Amino acid sequence: MSEVRLSDVDLNLLYIFQVLIEELNVTKAAIRLDVSQPAVSRSLARLRDVFDDPLFIRTSHGLSATTKTLELAPVLKETLAGLERLLQPVNFIPQTSQRRFVLSTTDFGSLTVLPKILDVFQQSAPNAMLDVKSWDEDVAQELDQVDIDLAVAVLSKEPPAGVRAMRLKSDRMVCLARENHPNIKTELTLEGYLQADHVQVVLGRRAYFAVDRELERLGHKRHVSLQLPTFVPAARVVKDSDLLLTVPCLFAQDIMATIPGLTMHQLPFKSREFDYSMIWHERFQHDPAHQWFRGLFRKAFIEEKV
Repeated sequence: MSEVRLSDVDLNLLYIFQVLIEELNVTKAAIRLDVSQPAVSRSLARLRDVFDDPLFIRTSHGLSATTKTLELAPVLKETLAGLERLLQPVNFIPQTSQRRFVLSTTDFGSLTVLPKILDVFQQSAPNAMLDVKSWDEDVAQELDQVDIDLAVAVLSKEPPAGVRAMRLKSDRMVCLARENHPNIKTELTLEGYLQADHVQVVLGRRAYFAVDRELERLGHKRHVSLQLPTFVPAARVVKDSDLLLTVPCLFAQDIMATIPGLTMHQLPFKSREFDYSMIWHERFQHDPAHQWFRGLFRKAFIEEKV
């Protein structure tokens, strides 16, 4: 027998084969398939050629399966069931899912974003896992290569091809200082801001920030005496020193509720608003589980305004 390639076989024959196995009667199989008896007989002849076996022997009571057919029957049933599953829409059931969802964000994002979605995530998908990984701007360029479902961050430039982004919320920069800071009387002045030393959070390789561009435009420059890779430790440093920390307003509000002794001040110069975005790779766009995951953030940030 020569080798048979799948591309040479009409897959409809496999379903007819299954019906013949179940009915063991050409006439009954034809009625069930809603075709003529000769059509089933022709299909059986083709099946015999494919498998190089009679497959069924005629008896006074109908058809009797050959040894070959009895061997093929369980494999055929499993194959057809697999094909049916392949063709059915994929449903995502949060309550029974054990999927691991990977979120990339900063420690600021963990402080501000997670509380908005974590309760719903755990209640809706109690067996799923949320894995939070650190974010820097290089991640947006590598979403096609890394194991990350979704990122929540501030984009300083357009995402690359194949990466989708949805705006979640706008924010602005403010300044955190300790209570009774010597450079701040009733409000933070430009002079007080420039005279103080600053702590700066540096994510990834970024070394120049929007606030510095605004100051440069005004002909000024601040002195950064300490750089840290995350926001929360930077806020703790500010609480116990005379350093100032320029951060997003959402972070300032949340961290002040966690660390007493901090005060928030408006910047003494104009600073542009910016957006937090939800970012994901195109390959997840139509994944039902991923659509559910994105929906948690959309409801927490966008639909809360409605």
